[in-house]
Amino acid sequence: MKIKGKEKGIRLKLKTLLLIGLSCFVLIAHSEFVHSEGFGEDTRVALDVSSRVNWNQASNQTSILHFAGIDFFRTFQLNGKDFGSLLLQPYLVRAVRLDPHPRLFDDPNDTALQIRNFLFRSAPLMGGTTQLSVGHLELPFGLEREFETNQTLQQFDNQVDGGHKVDWGVGLDGFAGGFKYDLALTRGSGNEWENEGSPHLLTARLGTDPSAPYSFGLTVVDGELWTPNGVTSSRSRYAVDGRFGIGQFNLKGQLATGKNQNIDAKRSFFEVEWVYGYSEWVLYMQRKSLDLANMPSPQTSLTLGVRFEPTNWLQIDIDSLKDQENMGRPKREMIRAQVRFRFQ
Repeated sequence: MKIKGKEKGIRLKLKTLLLIGLSCFVLIAHSEFVHSEGFGEDTRVALDVSSRVNWNQASNQTSILHFAGIDFFRTFQLNGKDFGSLLLQPYLVRAVRLDPHPRLFDDPNDTALQIRNFLFRSAPLMGGTTQLSVGHLELPFGLEREFETNQTLQQFDNQVDGGHKVDWGVGLDGFAGGFKYDLALTRGSGNEWENEGSPHLLTARLGTDPSAPYSFGLTVVDGELWTPNGVTSSRSRYAVDGRFGIGQFNLKGQLATGKNQNIDAKRSFFEVEWVYGYSEWVLYMQRKSLDLANMPSPQTSLTLGVRFEPTNWLQIDIDSLKDQENMGRPKREMIRAQVRFRFQ
């Protein structure tokens, strides 16, 4: 949503107050209240802070992103049995010279409230085979369901296909007949709840056992995405994904085809990943390609990256991206670096 003048200032103040209020949970969590039967062992709360620098060597332009957020998790019991859990992850994000910038921001220098996971998740239902999630949840598109990518540079970029990475709505997931299934019915507006044009999005994935050395999945997306002008944009995708684990290596692949409104779209993703220890060191190489029928050429890039996470409170990411093609636009040669701290 575009906010101008006083309205934008008021929204930013509300966002700041919200984050400050939630930050109190972190202070309380480290106080005597917690250790004297306040929150108890059923609650986990952390302050998550990081900064990211992007340097485009081709244009010699740099941009910066600062993140500050709360990671709050609590389980609930009813009559001595698990009832469900609450996961809240609001973040303030500050962009500096970020051009081009995503819809989250109004301009290259802006501050926005980003809602990540913000949901209630039930305890296992139907004999322990199904769980229900309600709120702002990750969409079950392809490999995203098997790997944790939040606040890392190692991304699948599935929002390019599915429309959003997270969205407001309800989700069901579980196991049936040896398969893992995920179904989400959401608003189709992404970070904020928007009603104009009655947007909606259905995302469904059926996959093999994710705990096996290899797995495969099929994802279907269909719906109408919200746009700022109030006119929805249709989105459809069919995608297949696969993963093979060989010792310390993971081979990952994903292919998707469909339409953005009436524009044919195809996208491929391949990754080779090497993991040392308990993900203390992660090295990866990615190839991503997006082909839209209305563009003169695809966008194809190669990425080499490394992540170092020696403790639960420190994470360092560095990667290098180079375009082979960029849809007729100037090719990018990016170097990105990020430092992340978690206080809990």
